[in-house]
Amino acid sequence: METDGSGGSAAGEAGAAGERHRGPMQLGSIDLNLLVPLQALLEEKGVSRAADRLFMSQPALSAALARLRRHFNDELLVRSGNTYVLSPLGTELLAEVQGATGVLSKLFGTQAEFRPSESHREFRLVGSDYVAAIFGAPLARAVAAAAPHTQLRFEHVQDAVVDNAPDSLRDIDGLFLPHGYFENAEHIDLFVDPWACIVAAPADGAEPAELTVDSLGIRPWAVTYSGRTAVTSATRQLLTLGVYPRTEVVTRSFLTLPDMVAGTDRVAFVPESLARRFAARSDVVVVTSPLELPLIRHAFWWSPTHEEDAGHRWLRTQIAAVAERMHADA
Repeated sequence: METDGSGGSAAGEAGAAGERHRGPMQLGSIDLNLLVPLQALLEEKGVSRAADRLFMSQPALSAALARLRRHFNDELLVRSGNTYVLSPLGTELLAEVQGATGVLSKLFGTQAEFRPSESHREFRLVGSDYVAAIFGAPLARAVAAAAPHTQLRFEHVQDAVVDNAPDSLRDIDGLFLPHGYFENAEHIDLFVDPWACIVAAPADGAEPAELTVDSLGIRPWAVTYSGRTAVTSATRQLLTLGVYPRTEVVTRSFLTLPDMVAGTDRVAFVPESLARRFAARSDVVVVTSPLELPLIRHAFWWSPTHEEDAGHRWLRTQIAAVAERMHADA
């Protein structure tokens, strides 16, 4: 059973009375050595797993947790049965500490000259699992060959990153996203992809029924994401025709769409390069779309604050080179 090992309630140590001090603090009064333990504790939701991750002893990490609880005057980790969950403040702090550690890693990893063969820098890249598979994989191979000690961290795109761009791009090294979501940000064009439509393969082996604009408005849909990033060209086109698709399943993963369609009456629009990866499946088929849709024009976007960063400049040359090779192979 997971225990926090901190020797009691934070409220008891810090005193239950009084409000949390959340105002500005002098940086010199903060022990920044607690930042890494704080992130591990919040992400792992327990002392044992966090200690293993940090190669620390449990008593040492329990002592760090006790200090963090006194500092924030909050439990941070709250027992729920045989496990621990984050307190409301712990949940709030998780996103903040991840952003802070990313900024600090970038700050202390920045150098006037970037030496790829020597660098241990981590690059934080945000996008869909589809782009990670199609573009991220060859990019990772190229980066590993030139800078074997660096790390690429691919994270799922969240609505807030898109909604708050370009300000949100300051906290990451870049965002993989098609044109059409925001403007006036630095970018590199990557590749274009047509839309394809998938439906379940008929159980009797017959050809699937032909799709029409009307049938797209009647049949349930499986789509990716749930905010601005969910609005595909197909959806926009149907809305202009006065047809309102019925969304039945929303998923954060393009790669799960075939599973959401198989054995159902659902329809899903996916990028064609991804649809080709589904060709070996026997439970879904690609069908002709009744809509003429614009191409998906993928790009890599970044904040102007990264413009003079030597490591980031190097990364951009790698991205541009991979995009050029993909274009040549198309």
